[in-house]
Amino acid sequence: MENNNKSKWIDTVLLQMQELKIDQSARVIENCGRECLKLSGIVEKIEKLRNSVKDKNDMKLLFKAYKEKLYQNRPNLYKKDMDIYLEYQKCGCGMVTEGGVTNPFLCNCTIGYTKQIFETLFDRPVKVELLESILNGDNICKQKIIIENVYHAASGDSQGLHRFERLL
Repeated sequence: MENNNKSKWIDTVLLQMQELKIDQSARVIENCGRECLKLSGIVEKIEKLRNSVKDKNDMKLLFKAYKEKLYQNRPNLYKKDMDIYLEYQKCGCGMVTEGGVTNPFLCNCTIGYTKQIFETLFDRPVKVELLESILNGDNICKQKIIIENVYHAASGDSQGLHRFERLL
């Protein structure tokens, strides 16, 4: 099948999936993104990095190690307040850049890819919000990564109440 026909075929599948229950079809595409990351060999690199970090519960340390060692300190991965952001000036998906797929529903694949990265790194669930998307007509792709369950009980005060602090 020629490249143009493949992209039309994929666009048709994505269009049909959008007509199903959106949360279920989006999850299917997210799982494809997770699998894409696994096939790339990056998961093993993240696991090795995580295992090399002394305190695996230190989100700041894990993020810093990932950004420095695997992400080469590129500025498009950054923390702002308590969340992580990832920005791209151009779409990095091969199905878009090389395959010609144009349906923005494919961005759910990137969400799954990003979830797999940070869930592997932090060993806990993350939520990924797609804030901007080139396939949706935006100038950049921008994702917000929210680490779930990042609160822990700190030392209690004199009345036994616990305050909660962010780990990131």
